[in-house]
Amino acid sequence: MSNKIQLLKRLALAVMLLSATTLTSVLPSQAQMVCEIRLEITKGGFIIGAAGGSGVLICDGQRHPLSVGGLNVGLVIGMAKVSLVGEVRNLRQVPDIEGTYSGVGASIAVGGGGDNVVASNANGVQLVMRGTQVGLEASLDLSGATIRLK
Repeated sequence: MSNKIQLLKRLALAVMLLSATTLTSVLPSQAQMVCEIRLEITKGGFIIGAAGGSGVLICDGQRHPLSVGGLNVGLVIGMAKVSLVGEVRNLRQVPDIEGTYSGVGASIAVGGGGDNVVASNANGVQLVMRGTQVGLEASLDLSGATIRLK
């Protein structure tokens, strides 16, 4: 009788370990941080544009300062200051925010205007941002902005 009890205990322990292993392997791949991003960027150029600025990534109440830089190639004319706010998708850990982002953004500003950007990096992080810009600038480009943690 005690052999059967020992066998049942071992079987129960094996099932618990298998369940814990399965949950551990599933949860990290699905775990995504809930984060907001705010960027202040100055951009300008003629045909080839340059952009630079700073921002902050806010995750779970913690603020992480960012620097932004990069080039835009396409139809770029003028200069503007852009303020963007949005959400960060597919972020699993804060360092994944770093990288060069590509995406399509369209904007126009004559004194003031709107800007909408959806971009992603090689880590699979996606930025969905909206904002305003002030200046005289029109662009239709594929962005090449690089974001780094400060």
